[in-house]
Amino acid sequence: METLYFGCFLFGAAFTAVTFVLGHVGLHGHGHGHAQAHHLDHGHAHAHDDRSPAAFLNLPAVLAFLTWFGAAGYVLGRWGVPEVLAAVPAVVFGAAAGLLMTRLLEKIRAGERVLDPADYRLPGTIGRLTVGIPENGVGEVVFTKAGARRSEAARADDGRALARGAEVVITGYEHGIATVQPWDEFVSGKGRGQ
Repeated sequence: METLYFGCFLFGAAFTAVTFVLGHVGLHGHGHGHAQAHHLDHGHAHAHDDRSPAAFLNLPAVLAFLTWFGAAGYVLGRWGVPEVLAAVPAVVFGAAAGLLMTRLLEKIRAGERVLDPADYRLPGTIGRLTVGIPENGVGEVVFTKAGARRSEAARADDGRALARGAEVVITGYEHGIATVQPWDEFVSGKGRGQ
């Protein structure tokens, strides 16, 4: 049994180190992560239940189990605990390590979110000029997009001067510069081409 414990520990520790270095340890394994993302993308109501036994059968949790099962069994055997009796606490230690790894990965995954390109599209975004735009020049517009405050260089869509503090709508974005139009003109349909 001592050889089994030591072998489990060596395999778990070595494989964990190798997969960490190679970057192949995914959140719940590569296949499971892609399947779950697929369910989320299509809005399925029957998303995978992370409380099911299958949720604990991911590569990092299995490696944690093997490492701690092997280490606990080996150490207890060295302390004189009969190897057969050492199996019970070894399984408990291994299961606890696997559970902790699964919970850690759940916390990490909970912080992830699917990015929607529409959340970052600038045209149609309302902002305020923090630096006035001189005639045929460039100022700065500040706005909120996807929950974050951002600023971009800005020019008026018709080349005129716009005062600092003016409320504007971004009508275009090219080469790092936003094209803006005063909000009231945008709403009333006035502006270039009107």
